[in-house]
Amino acid sequence: MIRGVKVYLSRSLLFPLIAVNGAAVVGPAAAERIPEVHGTSFANQAVNLPEDLQDKAAGILVLGFSRGSRDAVTGWAQKIAGDYRTSNVVAYYELPVVASVPGFLRGILLRSIRSSAPERAHKRIVPITDHEEGWRALVHYGVADDAYLLVVDRRGGVVWQTQGQPTDAAYAALKQRVEALKTKSGN
Repeated sequence: MIRGVKVYLSRSLLFPLIAVNGAAVVGPAAAERIPEVHGTSFANQAVNLPEDLQDKAAGILVLGFSRGSRDAVTGWAQKIAGDYRTSNVVAYYELPVVASVPGFLRGILLRSIRSSAPERAHKRIVPITDHEEGWRALVHYGVADDAYLLVVDRRGGVVWQTQGQPTDAAYAALKQRVEALKTKSGN
């Protein structure tokens, strides 16, 4: 590993994942797309990604793969909601990945997540019940209790990512990338 640069092999494409003040920035060659999501939010609204992003400048996705990641996911969601809760041009979702949780435990886990989340956030929480391996590969999964963040364009192409607890530096990098997408789209 070169200092501050990690190189990952992804779909036969080498690209750098550069650590900048604790935030990982995906290089432009890494335009991987998110797996399709056809789910239902905790507010009983159908969510289809990336289709639901087509009229948005950007999408922010916060993924958690374990119960231990809940605090990090919640911390990121609170920061993001402060700036983008009412945005018409930026969509954000919390995506608890529960595909590998056995069916009899999945319902209990989802009820626990739902009851701990404020009702105003329910429309943004969409459990992921399939394609877990695709999501893990996309975010370069490594630490179970980390939150994984993606900023994606209107087609679901990843333009930025990071993982871990929310930090001011990482959030500033996220906002910078989102604002660049807003400017690019004319919003």
